[in-house]
Amino acid sequence: CAQSVGDSVYTSAEGVTSSRCKAPVFLPLPACWQFGYTTLIMAKDFVAGWCGGCAGIVVGHPFDTVKVRLQTQTGSQYKGMLDCVIKTSKGEGMLGLYKGMLSPLLSSAFVNATTFGVHLSITRSAETYFKDRKQLPLACYFFSGSCAGAVQTFISSPAELVKTRLQLDSQGHRNKRRYTGPWNCLHTIARDEGIRGLSRGFFPTLCRDSPGFGFYFLTFETLSRLLPALSGGNATRNSGWVTLLAGGVGGVSAWLFSYPFDVVKSRLQSDGIGGSDKYKNMRDCFRKSYREGGYTVFARGLAPTLARAFPVNAVTFYGVYFVLNLLTTLEHQVHTPQ
Repeated sequence: CAQSVGDSVYTSAEGVTSSRCKAPVFLPLPACWQFGYTTLIMAKDFVAGWCGGCAGIVVGHPFDTVKVRLQTQTGSQYKGMLDCVIKTSKGEGMLGLYKGMLSPLLSSAFVNATTFGVHLSITRSAETYFKDRKQLPLACYFFSGSCAGAVQTFISSPAELVKTRLQLDSQGHRNKRRYTGPWNCLHTIARDEGIRGLSRGFFPTLCRDSPGFGFYFLTFETLSRLLPALSGGNATRNSGWVTLLAGGVGGVSAWLFSYPFDVVKSRLQSDGIGGSDKYKNMRDCFRKSYREGGYTVFARGLAPTLARAFPVNAVTFYGVYFVLNLLTTLEHQVHTPQ
């Protein structure tokens, strides 16, 4: 099976392959090794998810910092995305745009491995159920993505809490930092705010990510099928540009459907920095935010988010499938007799 970027191969001990690769590859594994082989597949998902996630974070973190600052401003501190970039750079230097990046980098291994691992596991299981079909129903991808989004919330919510606090730390002032790093931030929140502080923003994160990742993988799969047909036979679903374009649009669609919950999540996670809580819960935050700025308040920071979403998710999908392809090739070389 000739593989290009985006071509992931998953082969069971019985020689069953994913629909992304038509030629079956048989690995002579005894039945007692099947558990170990399944673990190997999960390990590949973990490594690929970490690599793809780290690449995406490095590309998109400055956009995320701008988004969070626009979402959480109470007055008119920033006029827009460009104004926020200029003021942050002047007050804190260019590295100010990368504040809080260590937290998502450390957690991206688990977040992306969980997301892609759960998604791929469900779709592989679904392929055995729908084995009489050439392709899985698109609804399977929305379901697998929603499940993946719900599971990874338990990791992403506390990680984003730390990231948000660090991004808002000493805005515009280089020498007035409250936190020295991710671990100090986590310890300070636990000490000053307790369990309630550590769980800030969990439910809006869940409401954002479960349907959001459903649309994420649904859009990616839809475009992966549609774009080759529109290319007039000049590309396949495994072509690099198809993976990049489908991944980027998938990221944009996910944010468009779930963005209001992200605004509320950021406000709840930044709440309490000054010592007093402004919001009681997610519903109260929705109500007070609407009173403050109407419906448009739930679109604050949308421009940098969408500007970030396309390149970040294009690179993430490309990285994930590139690494999966590389690891699968190495695995076949190890198991192929010389």
